[in-house]
Amino acid sequence: MSQLTQQEPQAESADAGPMVRCEGVRKSFGTVEVLKGIDLEVQRGEVVCMIGPSGSGKSTMLRCINHLERVDAGRVWVDGEIVGYEQQGNKLYELADKEICRRRTQVGMVFQHFNLFPHKTVLENLVEAPRLALGESKAVASERALGLLDQVGLADKRAAYPRHLSGGQQQRVAIARALCMQPKLMLFDEPTSALDPELVGDVLAVMKDLAANGMTMVVVTHEMGFARDVANWVAFFDGGQIVERGTPEQVLGDPSHDRTKAFLSAVR
Repeated sequence: MSQLTQQEPQAESADAGPMVRCEGVRKSFGTVEVLKGIDLEVQRGEVVCMIGPSGSGKSTMLRCINHLERVDAGRVWVDGEIVGYEQQGNKLYELADKEICRRRTQVGMVFQHFNLFPHKTVLENLVEAPRLALGESKAVASERALGLLDQVGLADKRAAYPRHLSGGQQQRVAIARALCMQPKLMLFDEPTSALDPELVGDVLAVMKDLAANGMTMVVVTHEMGFARDVANWVAFFDGGQIVERGTPEQVLGDPSHDRTKAFLSAVR
């Protein structure tokens, strides 16, 4: 598998502030408050891993970053723009669906389940969004897609259908598909949790190469080894709050909070 490189990297924003900023983010589903005032910043080129028990709010926080979930309170910025809204005076107004979709093209997201189109080949899965959302020609989109497939070790699978691929191969295709949009930020929601253990390594290797080449990444994961090796900092979620945050050495190696200690003891 060749080293993964960023394709035509985005120009740095004039703002040059954090890539992601969240202030006081709250989110409820019915009477259950899932996020209870989350504050965090992700600097450009950083890898941040969110860890914690199921139901602690990690995936919901990730989905709020690209407006797949609307926040009930607080604000989220990506590359200096308020996610999902525009401010007029002291009021926020939700953007039109077309503008939300346009901004979302700049944020790649990889889910637990691969969400590939089953009736399309691997190559067709990759070129669909650049052609429809970015208006690229088939030739331009295909050239980038083939390069990315080579970089994730799947150039020989370009004509295969998803049903003919292993879970690990499908997830690598999903990562390549997200990268075809040339995003400035990548979000990963437990990308290896649906894979057999022997397939996890190839997916993590792709993610490590991506991080090494400077992609800003927010990763919800139970892979503590990945977090230890790749993350700039780790946030431990519990009960809709960030209970502890710090470097991997601090949070994973010498946690200070009893809840973090109990969680890490269980996952080990």
